[in-house]
Amino acid sequence: MAQLPLTLRRVAPDDWPELCRGFEDLTYEQTLTYAKAAAERIGSNAEFVSLHNALGAPVAAACLRVKRAPLLNRGIAWIAAGPLTRLENDDMLDADTLCGVLRDLRQYAHFSGHTLRLRFPASVSVPDEVIARAGFVPTARAPVYRTVLIDPKQNDEKLLAALHGKWRNPLRNALKAELDLETGPIRFLSQRFQILYEQVQAAKGFRPDIPPEFYYSLSGEDFDHTVLVARKDGEDIGAMTLGIAGSNATYLFGATSPTGRRLNAGHYLMWRAVLHCRELGLKCLDLGGIDPDVNPDVTRFKLRTGGRDSTAAGPYEAWPKGPVAGLIGLAESLHRKYKT
Repeated sequence: MAQLPLTLRRVAPDDWPELCRGFEDLTYEQTLTYAKAAAERIGSNAEFVSLHNALGAPVAAACLRVKRAPLLNRGIAWIAAGPLTRLENDDMLDADTLCGVLRDLRQYAHFSGHTLRLRFPASVSVPDEVIARAGFVPTARAPVYRTVLIDPKQNDEKLLAALHGKWRNPLRNALKAELDLETGPIRFLSQRFQILYEQVQAAKGFRPDIPPEFYYSLSGEDFDHTVLVARKDGEDIGAMTLGIAGSNATYLFGATSPTGRRLNAGHYLMWRAVLHCRELGLKCLDLGGIDPDVNPDVTRFKLRTGGRDSTAAGPYEAWPKGPVAGLIGLAESLHRKYKT
């Protein structure tokens, strides 16, 4: 039986938050608030599209951040943590429909001469054969995203039982230390978080690609940036931030003082973050990525929470036909060379 064609529609930015609200796999990377700021940061443009079935009902949606090469007016269209394909209280799209979604997105990008590159949400499983049928191939030009996903809907007993013993014991010690917790939006707590973060940064010498300061001014109906602060005797000893969109939260940044590390404030904050997500009725907490080669200690810490080790499908890419593809590739390679 032939697959019925889908209809692709451009979506006005103001209409994007309402449309996305119906997808269970929405994360902060596909929100209007984050996407516009992320696009402006690198000099690209954010475009929003939806795909609809024969009855006019939406079946998928995607925000594309389009970065054009100088003079070419063509470049890379990047879909981070998308397309969105899991409708609220619904299963994944069948293989044929998903293939149709990917083909239509590829054609949309190629019509303007752009290469399309994408990475699915970590919570979504995509068969390799669907990717190949839709005209995409794996690529090393964008990073792989491996992370740990926790289901916060579980009760305390199940959550505790899932913890590794070497994670559970520090948590118990932290709970016995009777730490205090303060929770609030980033706009009120950014200065206190920044003080802790700069202390850790100075001690360890790391520098993230996107620093916490980028997020401090983000504000919108579709993106909440929440801070959890651990305190002891009136002193901030640790903090972590969560990016919340739809029914999902993502760990973004964390920092603990020397006192906080001694009192296992990191374990305490992660545990309280899970409980906070449950209180909000969220369905998934993404622990923000792991890389055993670059940071084995953080990887071990997150894996021992008992969450699901998950690698997002992708990244994949599809190049337009003709000589323009080679020019786009050359422009991207030169940009990376001189950027570093």
